[in-house]
Amino acid sequence: MTDSTPSPRRPDLDALRVGCILLLHLYHSARMFNVDDPWHVKAAVLLPVLNGPMDVLHMVRMPLLMLVAGLATAFALRKRSIGTFARDRVKRLLLPLAFGMLVIVPPQVWVERVWTGASTESYWAFWPSVLRGVPYPKGSLSWHHLWFVAYLFVFCMAALPLFAWLKSERGQARLAQAESFLARGANLWWMAVVIMGGRFLFRNFKETHDLIHDPKNLAFYGGLFVAGHLLGRMPKVEGRLQELRHWHFGWALVLLTASRFFNNLPAPLAYLTFYGAIWASLCAVLGYGRTLVTSSRPWLEHAQSLAYPFYILHQSVIVVLGWWMLRLNLAPWTFFIALTAASFAITWGLCEGTARLAWLRPLLGMGPRKVEAAPAQGILLGEPS
Repeated sequence: MTDSTPSPRRPDLDALRVGCILLLHLYHSARMFNVDDPWHVKAAVLLPVLNGPMDVLHMVRMPLLMLVAGLATAFALRKRSIGTFARDRVKRLLLPLAFGMLVIVPPQVWVERVWTGASTESYWAFWPSVLRGVPYPKGSLSWHHLWFVAYLFVFCMAALPLFAWLKSERGQARLAQAESFLARGANLWWMAVVIMGGRFLFRNFKETHDLIHDPKNLAFYGGLFVAGHLLGRMPKVEGRLQELRHWHFGWALVLLTASRFFNNLPAPLAYLTFYGAIWASLCAVLGYGRTLVTSSRPWLEHAQSLAYPFYILHQSVIVVLGWWMLRLNLAPWTFFIALTAASFAITWGLCEGTARLAWLRPLLGMGPRKVEAAPAQGILLGEPS
């Protein structure tokens, strides 16, 4: 099996990570302007035209990021033991999550309360309330957009027995059988049946992102994480994704059109079309990425090395900057474009500065600076090759 083979760089995954983060930044910048979507701060004049594109972005951005994160764990475990992997996840996930909840996320909570008129105190007077440990929205402690990091850490820890079993002789044999089956025809859609089946089963539960009362997202993103890990151990299935990339793209368009224009379908059929569109899109993106991005470039390696800290920082920059820019009374499209560009530049600048501070790097999920010659790809970023 392929677990024992060398782990080459995967520039296609680097490109997908960077692309996901860019789309995420665009999506969160737009949330200040779209309609019927509450957020921490809203522009005075909204842009309803953003609703449709944002719905499409929402379908793929986080599922793809979780799928790629699962793929990254497969490559990580080719070079390290289960114990080393677990310790690394604590450093790369749990430490940045704790730092984010105490330092990065609180400005979002404060801005929301000032903007809504719920508070008039200064940020420094507000911040001690974070330490009281009362969860948001009643209190001030929250992981907000860092829910993904929390869920990924839980998935990594919960999957340790699976990872250990897959390294065993019996696990390798079962994996070979599964690879042979999934690489035939369109059999990899059976993965979608399991993942989307869990989503349908918990369809009446709200998405809370609080980990405890969120079975819909736990089943969905947990399934995507495991699917990504298995794909990373099945090169024949990845090859099949390349072969079927046009087919998947066509089905993604058909199912997306059906889900958008026939929104009164009965529940089972509505879920089938919507989540079928998501799975087809994910398969198409993986297939096209593997086909089109076959070599790395210095700029791509650098961008992916900063993707994780960019993810951690970007939403707080958008919220704080957007709230400040309200006083400029810009035209809505000018406001949106200026916020997107300025928040990107500021976040990128913060990432570049952070990467140069050895004491701050681990707090934002980066490894020691000495590994920059072969960029360390953290959780959203994969593993060094």
